[in-house]
Amino acid sequence: MAEDVTSGEVIKVLRGCRIFSGMSEHTERLLADMAPISFSAGEIIAGTETFLPRLGALLSGKANIYGRGSGRRVLLNRIGTGDVFGAAAVFFAEPKHVSTVVAAAKCRILFIERGCLETIIKSDFSVASAYIEFLSGKICFLNKKIIAFTAKSAESALAGYLLERAGQGDTLHVTMARLASVLGIGRTTLYRALDTLERDGCIACEGKEIRILDKNQLETRY
Repeated sequence: MAEDVTSGEVIKVLRGCRIFSGMSEHTERLLADMAPISFSAGEIIAGTETFLPRLGALLSGKANIYGRGSGRRVLLNRIGTGDVFGAAAVFFAEPKHVSTVVAAAKCRILFIERGCLETIIKSDFSVASAYIEFLSGKICFLNKKIIAFTAKSAESALAGYLLERAGQGDTLHVTMARLASVLGIGRTTLYRALDTLERDGCIACEGKEIRILDKNQLETRY
């Protein structure tokens, strides 16, 4: 459902997005004319059988991104205001969604169709450069995920995940259920891995908080 929102609100959020932070005035005017669409909690935002090649920008609210694994839905990521989704899928040669985006709360989404996005990329070098940088970051992120998921042990997978998040700070706040789900291991196995890394002085755990104490030592366990 289309929702009334001022162009100023739209541009303010997009300016906080990595891809559009340095956009030109021409790009700004182009995006300001677009109407956001609202979704209620639980509604599918993207990922239905009908493939629509477009980039989505979350103007407000929260959403979850799911993939499929062994016939079940797997949580891949959580996104919030200022985040985007579909950055790679919009240019897929094969018209197919590889993930499903579901509103976790009421959301307002600005969809940018492929044709419009191509026009922006051709005319606005700042957006084009930021887009490439964004996709490059996603590739690095996925490479680390693959390494973590194919790790020889739970300790190795956990160490890889913690090192990946270390760039965002040495303290990670996460529930054990969420961490076990991300690593694809059981909670009992996760607790054993945490105990081992904590006993060896790599990390310190307290409730939902995990602090990295010795990054170099943690890297040897990866």
